Amino acid sequence: MLSRLDVALAEVPELAPHAKALAAAFAELAAIDEPLLVQRIHGDYHLGQVMRTPAGWVVLDFEGEPAAPPEQRRAPASPLRDVAGMLRSFDYAARHQEPGHPDPGRIRVTARDWAGRSQSAFCDGYAQAGGTDPRKHVTLLRALILDKAVYEVRYEARHRPSWLPIPLESIADA
Repeated sequence: MLSRLDVALAEVPELAPHAKALAAAFAELAAIDEPLLVQRIHGDYHLGQVMRTPAGWVVLDFEGEPAAPPEQRRAPASPLRDVAGMLRSFDYAARHQEPGHPDPGRIRVTARDWAGRSQSAFCDGYAQAGGTDPRKHVTLLRALILDKAVYEVRYEARHRPSWLPIPLESIADA
């Protein structure tokens, strides 16, 4: 996480004000001395990777993060990495209208409320289906969410600079 942060800081100067807080969250995770569950994960889990059908939800596209090498995609990781990806996706869905909106403050409260309710409902469902509430792993989940946001900062800076405020504001809010 720290090496990804260093690369992002070198590429995206707008991330610099958040560097110390991000490094502190990653250091807090590194200080955990208990074993963490790892397994094969989806690796690129977000709202665009699920589809609602009459029979229920279907998870799509198990190729993992397309920019990652195959060995990294197949490597075991915390299943909470996928949870973090989905939680970030809810935040994106809520915030995507803010950049360029004539009155972003008007929609901000409603968007953040929707994201919070959606994230909570997802975690409730995850706990109900899997037996473990991801919110019980605060340090790990927070670090994974922030790591995903750092990835998003790099992505947006490269591909959609007008959306860069979305992950940056999420990092600032964390």
